[in-house]
Amino acid sequence: MTTPEPLDVRPFRGLRYDPKRHPAYSVVAPPYDVIQLADRMRLVARSNRNVVRLILPDVGRAENARRLLDEWRADGTLREEDVPCLYRTEEAFTGPDGVSRLRTGMIALVGLPHGEGTILPHERTMPNIVEDRLRLLRTTHAQPSPILVTYDDPYGDIDAALRLGSEPLPIVDLTDDHGTHLRMWRVTDVPLQERIHDILAERRLLIADGHHRYATALAYRDTYPQDPSANSMMMFLTNGASPGLVIFPIHRIVSGVAASVQESLPTMLRAAGFTVEEAGDGVAQLETAMAKLPHDHGVFGLVRKELPVLLVTAPEGSTAGSPLSRIDAVMLQERVLGPMLDLPADVVAKTHRIRYTAYSDDAAAKVEESGDVGFILRAPTVREVEAVALAGDVMPQKSTYFYPKTLDGLVIRTLSGPQV
Repeated sequence: MTTPEPLDVRPFRGLRYDPKRHPAYSVVAPPYDVIQLADRMRLVARSNRNVVRLILPDVGRAENARRLLDEWRADGTLREEDVPCLYRTEEAFTGPDGVSRLRTGMIALVGLPHGEGTILPHERTMPNIVEDRLRLLRTTHAQPSPILVTYDDPYGDIDAALRLGSEPLPIVDLTDDHGTHLRMWRVTDVPLQERIHDILAERRLLIADGHHRYATALAYRDTYPQDPSANSMMMFLTNGASPGLVIFPIHRIVSGVAASVQESLPTMLRAAGFTVEEAGDGVAQLETAMAKLPHDHGVFGLVRKELPVLLVTAPEGSTAGSPLSRIDAVMLQERVLGPMLDLPADVVAKTHRIRYTAYSDDAAAKVEESGDVGFILRAPTVREVEAVALAGDVMPQKSTYFYPKTLDGLVIRTLSGPQV
């Protein structure tokens, strides 16, 4: 096995909104893949300088994003830092489970490896999405969206160094639409920047959220080797050993399932070796029952309109193989969606028949409204996701929901563009 390349984490001179003219709350946005049309309209109404106009350009035209970026730099909306910075962040949030937590980390520039083992993905990507993001990156030469990655720091050495090197006052202090209170500080102390670089040099990063943007950055680098700035990308790094890093499940609502198939699903599942039993009055009791089962038991919940909620359990030891086999979403895909509902993995990557939600009560409500079929899942642990990535495997899309989503527009990283 080859030794992974050293991890290269460095400060950079980012572009930031002028806080006197554009308060942070008015110009940030969630990542592009969770923004619906109504969300985009609301964000633009909040401020016509909102970063959503860069990540989801008007009428899908990347040229509009480039024009706006140039205009905002020229009129002082966006200003470049005078020195290279790391950006320490704290996010106080309450997750879908109702528990309050604190996630800490930093935004930094990270070198893109040429081999495997340094930065580890764990989810499949879809080529059409990568191409769309690549078109935008080629045109704007800008990265307004940090991807979320984790590193292993069980003793908190990096967090301690970041706190020590931070300027006294935060440059961002906002509460977003989901109630997350985010603060961000500049870290400009050069010796501390170098210390953090050296600590991380021997570590690996696990991609938590942003697989398509990471694939886009790799594609841009390979397409434009004459652009030296293409060798790195902006990332939000957080400690994978911190209790503030949490994964929630993403549930599935599948449409187009005939009533006769819905009715026969329990019989089909029992014939395939699953145990099927009623799980009480609703999804809250279902999730309580699912949480009690160890992860060597694959499990999911089945929700159908006006029918009892069912707890579906795979035979004991059925997930004792590879790390990938321990992921409930994988079991659901390989043993249910594909063979029973004619939705193999290659179809799932392109279909519009599956909707996703992080909230089980939302999934149940959608089933009652539409008559579709709901599948309630458990989240994998951070260590299980790491094990899948280290094994070189990838999960189905929407297998993990790292919460909260990182905000776009806190800082923007610009690229040089191809050198001709």
